[in-house]
Amino acid sequence: MCQKIRLLGLLLTLSLLTRLTAVAGGGADSAALRAFMTRIRKAYATNHFMDFHVRYYYANADEPQVYLDSLAGEIQMEKENSRLVLDGIETIVTGKYAIQIDAAEKTIYLTARRAGGTNPIGMVDSILAHMQGVQVSVTKESHAEVLSIGFPPDQAYSRITIRIDAKTGLLQKISYALNTSKLVSAEMINRPGNASPYQARGNMDILFSDYRQGKFDDNLFREDNFITRIGPGRFEPAGRYKDYHIYLASSNL
Repeated sequence: MCQKIRLLGLLLTLSLLTRLTAVAGGGADSAALRAFMTRIRKAYATNHFMDFHVRYYYANADEPQVYLDSLAGEIQMEKENSRLVLDGIETIVTGKYAIQIDAAEKTIYLTARRAGGTNPIGMVDSILAHMQGVQVSVTKESHAEVLSIGFPPDQAYSRITIRIDAKTGLLQKISYALNTSKLVSAEMINRPGNASPYQARGNMDILFSDYRQGKFDDNLFREDNFITRIGPGRFEPAGRYKDYHIYLASSNL
């Protein structure tokens, strides 16, 4: 697995599980974006105990059909709770915590949950409310609606395109045109084992599929499946994780 795609995939996935913030300001672009995002929020909020597959594909910008690497994972969501499994890393987000479990390293990273929901398109967040020069358009097709966001030069992303099902409002595809040199360090880029020569511009496609409901219940998100709180800022691994080491990544636990 190429380190570059692993890093970008995890970066974007963590963003997918963070809050979605409406764009400040007025105007047609802002209104169209807000309406598009509201529709997605409602779609995921009203479909209970939902699970689906997610796949990441990375390519250099000059050969967008030649995928250099990929990641595959799955997501379960219910209200404010979510579970993501990607590249051997399991992340549980509850009302209080984000619990990341690395079975290979036998570690648990514990952080306080960020304020906000867990709708899966957090890359379009409050940055849009403050960045000048963002261009937004929404187009409708026979079976889909497509949001396109163009960014000013020299940003980490030059364009984000989000495609949703016209009937359900659920995500089908998110595409990022990336200035990857702003996301990955030179040391990471040049590390041996990368699948192809690095280029400064790349494309990341995220595909969502196989939506289902009712295949799990609230027990999936129980914090005591993973950790036990034994005092202020003190935790120990629970159950089958008892030989794991816990790292506290927040001071307010």
